[in-house]
Amino acid sequence: MRETLTDAFGVRGGRGYRSGKIEKCHIATGFIHEHEAGCIGGTVIRTSAHTGEWASVVLVQLLGPVEYRADTEKHIDLGQAKQRCIFAMLAVNANEVVMPDELIDWTWGAEPPQSARNMVHSYISRLRGVLEGTGGGPGTTLRRRHGGYVLEVEADAVDLHRFRRTVARARAAGADTRTAVRLFREALGIWRGRPLGGIAGEWAERTRRLLERERLSALVECHEGELRLGGRAELLDELYALADQHPDNELVIRNLMTGLHRFGRRAEAIEAYEALRRRLADRLGVDPAQQTRALHARILRADPGPDTSGPSVDAAPTVPRQLPRGIRCVGREQELAMFDGSVTAADGRPVVRVIEGPAGIGKTALAVQWAHRVAHRFPDGQIFVDLHGSGSGVRRACAELVASASAPQVRTEPGRRIGAVVPQRERVPSGDDVLRFVLRSLGVTVPQGERGTAGFARNVLKDLRILVVLDDLASAEQLEALLPGPSAGALLVTTRDAGRLAGIGPLRTVGLRELSIQQAQRMLSGILGERRVEQEPGAVARIVELCSGTPRALSVAAEQALVRPWLPLADLAEAMAARGC
Repeated sequence: MRETLTDAFGVRGGRGYRSGKIEKCHIATGFIHEHEAGCIGGTVIRTSAHTGEWASVVLVQLLGPVEYRADTEKHIDLGQAKQRCIFAMLAVNANEVVMPDELIDWTWGAEPPQSARNMVHSYISRLRGVLEGTGGGPGTTLRRRHGGYVLEVEADAVDLHRFRRTVARARAAGADTRTAVRLFREALGIWRGRPLGGIAGEWAERTRRLLERERLSALVECHEGELRLGGRAELLDELYALADQHPDNELVIRNLMTGLHRFGRRAEAIEAYEALRRRLADRLGVDPAQQTRALHARILRADPGPDTSGPSVDAAPTVPRQLPRGIRCVGREQELAMFDGSVTAADGRPVVRVIEGPAGIGKTALAVQWAHRVAHRFPDGQIFVDLHGSGSGVRRACAELVASASAPQVRTEPGRRIGAVVPQRERVPSGDDVLRFVLRSLGVTVPQGERGTAGFARNVLKDLRILVVLDDLASAEQLEALLPGPSAGALLVTTRDAGRLAGIGPLRTVGLRELSIQQAQRMLSGILGERRVEQEPGAVARIVELCSGTPRALSVAAEQALVRPWLPLADLAEAMAARGC
């Protein structure tokens, strides 16, 4: 099936990865299951379905020094610093389209040189030559698509994505703590040092912080599981080292306190709590969280084993990264600027950001672009809820939210999927559906018998720095369920009619209008290239007029021209006019 522009917004996934002992397995169906791939010297290898012999797969290393190699011996030279930086950007977003403007922003920041676009094209050309010259095969290709670039690579060949898939499998293990711990350790073993090693710049530093936070979250969850299984003596050294690196992180300190108490070092556990309490009081003027105080009290009572079994509010939360792939919105710089900064009302409540506008005007694209732009400010996660409030997708949205929020964790064989049974009646997703979806995204399940979901959720969300995007809001209730919202986070809403939010506040609303002729021309130039647009100014003006300046219609028209590079834009405009566009 031919790929469309909307594919750039999709979220792609893959199956997990297993390192360790390698077993030769027959691949009967052409799919690679978890037991059919292994790792030697950091390079993913697999069996051939025809010969049964081991063949190397290109490995892209991001969780350490940035490297690219086609076998266990040969490291490929990726060129100068900026060129290596662009390779890293494409690899972080492997198999997804990255627009040239994004590469320019990420590489040079707010003040790129005038020749930045030409330099990007040059770097891409050289990188393509590097990839083609390694004999990596068709599985590793740098392509031009939809006006952007995509690094097509085997799913298991990028260590970052292999790490994330393995962590996801560990979290999906549910009550099988032993399996979860094994998978967490496997995922952590993929790291080879400081991520994005050798890459400098603001983008690298921001991405590096996010990746290190992902690793910390996985390590904390791994420690919790190991303590639940009884722990091992050498675990204490690891807990102490982590506590030295993160002395104000209560999840880390709680694990240290639990481990010390388990191994009979009660005095040290109490000392760790007191040190944490003093630091929080001196730096922030706050006391430790209720869960930390409760653990301290159990240790003082000399309880033989503080309860660490089962999911709870104080368990290390999942860090969701649900934002769709974004593209640059042309002509929306003023609207983006209105959303920047910390926005609070006079009474201290966070202000809800709202984007309003008709269909096709680019509300979702603008929301996603801003969310990506500020994602580093919300290290506890970004949650995207597609509510389909304006069309026939309402029923599907309801089914997806309810299935995600209420379906049990079902463990399946690798490569198999079990569809959840979802409601068939058509209704707008309720505020409770939205709330449970948000909690589920954070890895938190509302306990059986909990009377008030809202109160429970408020306790979970209150201190989290998360961004929640409610796209195409269907009712005011869906937003009200999340209010007042995470005190350290943000809520962003898109809707065709902000009037349905009357009585809810405080809001900061931005209304979107059609693009001007100049803005529309910039948008088409970004997709088709400046030369092609400048060659036929009259045809371009006619296309903009036929599309009424709406970004969605312009994207569709641009795609038609992009896949037919020989087609004059005047002919495209004539065809559109004949169809009544």
